Parts: sequence; C-alpha cells; structure tokens
Amino acid sequence: MNLKKVIKRSIRIRNQYHKLESKYHGSEWSVEEDALAFLTDAGLIGRLVIDNPKR
Repeated sequence: MNLKKVIKRSIRIRNQYHKLESKYHGSEWSVEEDALAFLTDAGLIGRLVIDNPKR
C-alpha cells in the first residue's frame, strides 16, 4: 500500500469516527480529545504487555 492510499484510507476512517462522535457526543472530538484517547489506548496496551504471564 502506498502513502497516498494510506492517507485516503485514514481520512475515510476518521470521517466515520466523526459521524459516531457527533451521534453520541453531539460534536466531533477536538485534536486534544483525539490525543488523549490515543494515549489512553497506548497506555492500556502497555499494561497488557507488562501483564503478559511470559514476562
């Protein structure tokens, strides 16, 4: 997949999230809210990795 396709696909996915945000929250998330959600997800993944019994 080339970079242009990745960008187009990312924009389509983001637009779908905007629709869900508007439906359930009344407005689209701000850049700050997106960043906080990303960091929260990254932190949860980190905890799952650390919790792996093989570690």
